[in-house]
Amino acid sequence: MKTLRAIKRLFIELPQPARTFYWCFIALFLVTFPLGAVTRMNWVVLGISGAGVFLFLFGLHVFRDINGTASMWSKIYKESRGIRPEGFTFADVPTIKGMGFMYMLMGVFFVVGGFGFLFQAHA
Repeated sequence: MKTLRAIKRLFIELPQPARTFYWCFIALFLVTFPLGAVTRMNWVVLGISGAGVFLFLFGLHVFRDINGTASMWSKIYKESRGIRPEGFTFADVPTIKGMGFMYMLMGVFFVVGGFGFLFQAHA
């Protein structure tokens, strides 16, 4: 239950524009597949690539701790677990910055995979 509250707080309390990038990634990713199934076009490729751009931008904000994104994430995690702010946890800022870097890589893979599929389908 603590984890669900922490996830809810991440959706609501992350600083802007990281929160917007997070919401845009999720929305675009979820809308892409029904739209592609209904229209039978290459919307899936464009949607997945667009979602990858938003995931990359979110990861960049977490990795660089822009507007205190990684610090806020760490604070939310510690509060949800009842850990003192100066207490040690594996969800400290350097670890969360590493997660941001992984989000950046996943975003790049989404974009490259989407466009790679597009070029392969038309070859």
